[in-house]
Amino acid sequence: MKITPQISLNLSVIVGFALIVLLMISLTLVGLLRIAEINRHMEEIVSSNNVKTDLVHTMKDALRERTIITHLVSLLKDPFAQNEEYLNFNDLGVAFSAARTVLEGLPLSPEEKEIQARIRALTVKTQPLVVRAVDLAMSGKTVEARKIIESEIVSAQKLISLELNQLLELQKQETGNAVTQAKDAYESTRLLMIVLGGTAAGLGLGIAFVVIRNANKQADSLQHQAMFDSLTNLPNRVLLADRLQQTALIARREKRLFGLFAMDLDRFKEINDTLGHHIGDRVLQHVAACTRSCLRESDTVARMGGDEFTILLATVSGVDGAVAVAKKILKAIGEPFVIAGRNLEIGASIGVVVFPQHGDDLGALMRQADAAMYTAKQAQSGYRVYSDDLGHGADDRMALQSELCQAIANNELVLHYQPKIDFNAAQVSGVEALVRWQHPVHGLMAPDTFIPLAEQTGLIKPLTKWVLKTALRQCEEWYRTGISLSMSINVSAISIQDPEFPGQMAKMLEDFDVPISQVELEITETAVMSEPVRAVECIRQLSALGFQIAIDDFGTGYSSMAYLKELLVAKIKIDKSFVKDMASNHNDAVIVRSTVELGHNLGLKVVAEGVEDQAAWDKLKGLGCDSAQGYYMSRPLPSVEFLAWLQKSPWGLPDKSTS
Repeated sequence: MKITPQISLNLSVIVGFALIVLLMISLTLVGLLRIAEINRHMEEIVSSNNVKTDLVHTMKDALRERTIITHLVSLLKDPFAQNEEYLNFNDLGVAFSAARTVLEGLPLSPEEKEIQARIRALTVKTQPLVVRAVDLAMSGKTVEARKIIESEIVSAQKLISLELNQLLELQKQETGNAVTQAKDAYESTRLLMIVLGGTAAGLGLGIAFVVIRNANKQADSLQHQAMFDSLTNLPNRVLLADRLQQTALIARREKRLFGLFAMDLDRFKEINDTLGHHIGDRVLQHVAACTRSCLRESDTVARMGGDEFTILLATVSGVDGAVAVAKKILKAIGEPFVIAGRNLEIGASIGVVVFPQHGDDLGALMRQADAAMYTAKQAQSGYRVYSDDLGHGADDRMALQSELCQAIANNELVLHYQPKIDFNAAQVSGVEALVRWQHPVHGLMAPDTFIPLAEQTGLIKPLTKWVLKTALRQCEEWYRTGISLSMSINVSAISIQDPEFPGQMAKMLEDFDVPISQVELEITETAVMSEPVRAVECIRQLSALGFQIAIDDFGTGYSSMAYLKELLVAKIKIDKSFVKDMASNHNDAVIVRSTVELGHNLGLKVVAEGVEDQAAWDKLKGLGCDSAQGYYMSRPLPSVEFLAWLQKSPWGLPDKSTS
């Protein structure tokens, strides 16, 4: 058979096509293998670093707990309690050593090995000191124990903690580098395949089909990500807005009613902070499932962010029908559940609006639902249906917020001072600075009317700064005139969670001629428990600077006993709710007596708030309470009136030399 040019061309095309196909197959296989290798390498690095990170966190936790126990053993007087903490101390040491041993057995970089060597050296150096301090404390030599703790152990523990943090940073960098390298390699491989695929586009229709199909899948995935929350797989605010628009169009056309809920979880922050974000994420997934189970297919529950949800009921019979659904959701969410072997409970607050009863504007409906939800949360009522008075209340809050901002700037705030009386010395031992707002229209406003607003709007930071500076300035003025009184200043929850706050306090005190021991910072128990880990660290730093720390409103929080031993405080203040009726209420009297005994057993001073009559005064004095404040002695007074009260007070004033 004669080979014609056409046949030769066709053969060449076929051979060329075959070669191109083989080349594409080879390159595809190489690319896939390369991508698989990249993924495997990245997974190995990430998995290894996760193990390392967990071990380092175990060492950090054990180190922190051993430091706390070392301090605690030096403070405790009960030998049984000391022995229990000593056993915990030894267990934590075993955990630290075990984690370090496992970590040393893993593949480590030269830098990681150097850090490990330094940690081991520091541990060997510190261990005898820690054991000696604990032994001294357990033998009753607390002064010697504290000296070793403060002069040597604390600094050594800080160095170990810094080395552990450096290990975490190295692991983070290594993971980030691996991910970056993987992304770069993946992109270069993908680009190469796209270029070659374009060259052989006419001959690689099958490959093109696969690529297009995969691209469509990816597009679908991206669209899903844009419309749905990745954690709960609920619609997000983008998809909710679209469904709300469509529901409103149908409702207007067909004269229907629909419901709109704003829902926020209660105590979620507590779970997140105490159990970790991984547990918090699973709680959100649980809440999402519970809420969906209470709704119809036509309804929508969307996650707006954090622990905030919005629920759209496609049709409702009216307000009563919407409320029935809200109650059903609250009941489902409120049922106890188990996550990671832990028995948990959580609540929610729901604001209810109905279209068109509460309005036709969708933006306004969303704001109304939020206002109703906020009211429900404040009242702890579970749910609240929007009413016009709530809207007016929101407007009033906005106006008051603007006025408060101006009040801080224009010095419209004032401080009143309530004396504290020492029972044993029968003297005025100090004062508590309490803020008031001299409003140009409403007159003198109590803090209950504007402090919550300041906390919600972020104005609490400048307000707290104003209070601190004003109180320190007054303390300086009194001190220079021979009036030596400790100044107690309330610190907000936001401040105690701010890692920069201790440094800011130290710098602020430099501007005033006041002994730091004269300054007492009062922190509410609930403020501590809102972010306990951060609060403990902040209090530790403030105490190290020399500030006296008092836990205010003690007994009203949900976990007083669990965290009291970790807080380096000097005083606890019994909340007035227990003091005011203690003379006639047996339960209140028992609580007060137990709190006094607890404080004294831990080496703390105990102050009673809300002493309103002679009976409460006598009862507290008999229980051995250290000091008290309340209207029985004096209401909070402006500076001038307070000085006048001092002149005629039956209680003496300590002189400067005994302060």
